[in-house]
Amino acid sequence: MAPSKHLVELKARYEDLGKARALLSGAERVGTFRQVDTYFSLGERRLKLRAVEGRKEGQLVYYERPDQGGVKESRVLLADLPDAAAVLDILRRTFPVQAEVRKTREIYRLEGVQVHLDSVQGLGRFLEFEKVVSGEAEEKAGHAQLESLVRYFQIPPEDLMASSYSDLVGA
Repeated sequence: MAPSKHLVELKARYEDLGKARALLSGAERVGTFRQVDTYFSLGERRLKLRAVEGRKEGQLVYYERPDQGGVKESRVLLADLPDAAAVLDILRRTFPVQAEVRKTREIYRLEGVQVHLDSVQGLGRFLEFEKVVSGEAEEKAGHAQLESLVRYFQIPPEDLMASSYSDLVGA
């Protein structure tokens, strides 16, 4: 059985990543990664294979999330892949590719929230918050925490995103 995560999350346009780094000065810096996410067309469902530059391993990610702006819930199933290129080849032969998203992602941890600073090829710069929750009380607290981060990072409502990067780029 694949590891399952219940998240509250938020994604926003955020061109000033230098400002974001300054606001994250007390956070734990996990690292910077060059990622390629290949999304497959499966109707309303979402499936992607994530490959990281310089690594043979990758991840297969299935997720369910509403297309709405602001803080939202998502359910994610993850499978670690020992050979991402081989699985990608199989999936490309099986399903149509919806999009390929290339990005540089800086990852930080701030008060139990994973913060991503993304520079996405062809799209711009973004800020993403993810918090793993379990149960209704944690979900409500996580929602409030992410709303607080929106204010802390001074994200205007019009910059909150409803869609995935895959919806914004073509294959």
